[in-house]
Amino acid sequence: MEDIISLILILGIAGIVILFGFYIFKTYVIPKKVEELSEMLKEGQLGPAIKKLQKMLEENDRDPYIHFLLAEAYNMQKNYQQALLEYKQVLKIGKFDSKVREEVVRSRLAKLYMQNRNLEEAKKEYLILTKLDPTNGDNFYQVGLLFENAGFGDKALPYYKSAVKVSRNHAEAFYHIGILEYNINNIQEAKVALTEAVKLNPQLYGAHYYLGLCLKNQKDYEWALKEFDVALKDDTLKSRAYLARGLCFLEKEQYQQAMAEFEKGLAITPKSSEMELHLRYNISICAERRRDFHTAIANWERIYDVNPKYKDVADKLKTYEEFRTDDAIKDFMIASPGKFEQISRKIIESMELSILDLQVVNDSEVHILATETEGNWRNSKRSNRLIYLFRTTDPIPEKALRQMHEEMRSKGATRGMAMTTSEFSQQAQLFCQSRPIELKDKKEFIAYLRAI
Repeated sequence: MEDIISLILILGIAGIVILFGFYIFKTYVIPKKVEELSEMLKEGQLGPAIKKLQKMLEENDRDPYIHFLLAEAYNMQKNYQQALLEYKQVLKIGKFDSKVREEVVRSRLAKLYMQNRNLEEAKKEYLILTKLDPTNGDNFYQVGLLFENAGFGDKALPYYKSAVKVSRNHAEAFYHIGILEYNINNIQEAKVALTEAVKLNPQLYGAHYYLGLCLKNQKDYEWALKEFDVALKDDTLKSRAYLARGLCFLEKEQYQQAMAEFEKGLAITPKSSEMELHLRYNISICAERRRDFHTAIANWERIYDVNPKYKDVADKLKTYEEFRTDDAIKDFMIASPGKFEQISRKIIESMELSILDLQVVNDSEVHILATETEGNWRNSKRSNRLIYLFRTTDPIPEKALRQMHEEMRSKGATRGMAMTTSEFSQQAQLFCQSRPIELKDKKEFIAYLRAI
């Protein structure tokens, strides 16, 4: 009996020793081994560390720290699929502490989902991270980016604004706020955000470009041109920046400078691209306004070859059809102001009218007060006519004819005539129906030119 009791005591003591040993091993030895593996990862010994971590998981598959280290090792090894599985296993175990932090695991997962283009899962992780780590502005920024790239700018904007609220130095978030505000025509809000973006990161060339667009919209051309200058440093923005610079000069009616900028853009733009068409169209606008019709037509024809339905190019070519083939209209359209006046006089004289007064309003408009020549009117009272002559391709608006009608009254002209190398708007034609004003459109005008 005593032997049995002694055996039981010995076994009990042995069990206690074994349990104590296991406790010591689990508490001090295993963690030490795991920490050694962590150091191996830092030193780049990925292969040996992975093998040892896998061996340890065979003995304890519920240890989140081992799974986490294995995930980190796979990630460093660029074995992203295995890394993703291990990070997901850590979340499945759901035990977090100072070594295994949930926000770190979810951040790693989100990045892996982004690499795999699994954007919906990435968005879910970042949304959770905005709750787990609300002081990290990048989590809000990433959610905003995912919404924006999916075409939901209205949903993205609040997240970008949350990002800059908690991270005032987040230049990229300010940049995207600026783009979205600009796209919905909130120009002042966009300008504020973009100004902050370029202040935080002067190398953010896209922000300089959009800031320039805001300033151009507000007609602050000098500042806008400086911003577009900076944007030119980014090769992907060069064509657009040259286009924007040209548009600044175009709006300032500095057509030669505008054409120079458009030509620079054209030199670096792929042939037949949409950007080439934009640049050529604006070159043609400048050329037309400078009466360089050869250049304008050449660019319209190039655009038409690529895309016959581009804006009003087909109408422009139709408008200038006679100019392209008829020397009379060509010479008239490109004539200097002095020559323009001379041709205008000849047209009026060909109508057997005597000029009483001629005023060159600008290089596309002449006002003439004339009267019938004596001839058959010797025994009759002669009446005065007021004639407005326009050389333009734009339709003549009602406003111009209202002005003419008022001038007829003030100058005692009983009849009026408006002549143009283009056409008259419908409102202008209706206005003249009940008034003593004749309208001569392009077809009739060309006949007069050919006659002289």
